[in-house]
Amino acid sequence: HQVPHAQVRSVVNGLRGNVTMGRLALMCCVLASGILHAQERVAMSQEAITNEEVVQFLERFEALAEQEDFRKIEEMVHERAYFRFNDGDFIGRQAVRAAFEKTWQGGPGIRKVRFYLTDITVLSTDRASASVTYTYNWEGVMQDKPFRIQGRGTRVLVREDGRLQIIHEHLSRFPKAQ
Repeated sequence: HQVPHAQVRSVVNGLRGNVTMGRLALMCCVLASGILHAQERVAMSQEAITNEEVVQFLERFEALAEQEDFRKIEEMVHERAYFRFNDGDFIGRQAVRAAFEKTWQGGPGIRKVRFYLTDITVLSTDRASASVTYTYNWEGVMQDKPFRIQGRGTRVLVREDGRLQIIHEHLSRFPKAQ
């Protein structure tokens, strides 16, 4: 993404009568710095997302989510995220926020002890996205009795503006044994 030289010359010519040469030089340096920064971001987004990046993102998301404050994970959830859980579909960041906050409130007699992922398998990565599957584990106490719920999960991550975000998540319990 290069700024055409004619466009730069036009800006410089328009400023000549209003700006000292020192300020003009400073403005050119700032403009050049911005162009280089934009080129670095484009180059970075050209590299494939690594499996390590995916796993680190998942671990960071879970650690922050454990604090039960959606503001800490908000930027990690895409604005147009689509989360599918056993109790419904939640489309858009605000709907996802509501689902998380409802879960964190719990119910009568339920205390969550821990939510974590195991069996993480990165399925695919490219420059702009990654998909991963895992087992989720939810442990807690309900009416003074411990419980453990396991299920399967899939997440699709996208990279926008150099950062990963969850655009899709699907959680479901394991099928009952026949």
